Amino acid sequence: AGHLDAVPYEPRHLREAEARLRDAVHQAREVLAHRATLELACDDDVQVLTASTGGARTGVAALADALRAELDARRSGSGQAERDLFDRMLSGASRRHLADRIRQATALVEDMNRRLERVRTASRLAVRLAWQVDPAQPAGTRNARDLLLRDPAGLDETARETLYAFFRDRVEEARADGSPASWEDQLATVLDYTSWHRFTVRLDRGDGEGWQDLTRKLHGALSGGEKAIALHLPLFAAVAAHYQTDPGCPRFILLDEVFVGVDRTNRGQVFELLVDLGLDLVLTSDHEWCEYRELDGIAIHQLITGDGDDAVTTARFVWNGHRTAPTDLSRP
Repeated sequence: AGHLDAVPYEPRHLREAEARLRDAVHQAREVLAHRATLELACDDDVQVLTASTGGARTGVAALADALRAELDARRSGSGQAERDLFDRMLSGASRRHLADRIRQATALVEDMNRRLERVRTASRLAVRLAWQVDPAQPAGTRNARDLLLRDPAGLDETARETLYAFFRDRVEEARADGSPASWEDQLATVLDYTSWHRFTVRLDRGDGEGWQDLTRKLHGALSGGEKAIALHLPLFAAVAAHYQTDPGCPRFILLDEVFVGVDRTNRGQVFELLVDLGLDLVLTSDHEWCEYRELDGIAIHQLITGDGDDAVTTARFVWNGHRTAPTDLSRP
């Protein structure tokens, strides 16, 4: 009362307070959509907030008490069941599958890096990928990942409790978003290892600085050809990695105005990488014929227009890794 007496009062203050109240009620309705229905009504000069749950009308204080009691009961009643589920996951096929997928992803990135590092430009630029735990992830993610990769039989009680606490906290964070999913469903979401990691492109400029993360600033300091190399190589690796999920599928990659700004020596190295990755190329260019010793073969179609008419035809050539020769399109 003393504080209110000391604050200047104007009608606009009341209007501002009512606006804040309506905003708060709107947000609460969204959060409690699966739990209760909130109603804000005006009774003379008083705003009355009520809630309905299960067909029964109650005040918001009673609703808060009921939700708090429900949360406490859920935590105490399901705690052991959740722990049993976690123990089964930790010692069963789910953990093995998760650990295998993380190891496979790590091995795939390492394989792609071995291929990428064969390409070093004339200016000594090389590119590689880093697949690591995202720093934006909650604290303990890296430790939990390392523990999951270990044999569960070798985990002591402290390590198991660390893992349990980590996943329990992540599930509670997911629940706080308002999802009505069960603990088991939430755990499956939390176990999505791809969301734990992020890819970073790294460059070695051969200047003694070693590998550096590719930032906007670093990218801006590169030459035009180096910029193209830094952006193309990770994309090629990503495409090749995607195609590895189905070894029998066509491995197409389509490039328009291929490698503009990249000098001939570096283009040869990039084509060698594409061959090594086993990608099937479809390229367009107004000048590039792909005559590189690193490329073992490619068909070239040159578009030809006639003088004074709209007809367009094509002349076909084949590069066999050593020379380019015309071919007869009429022959099968």
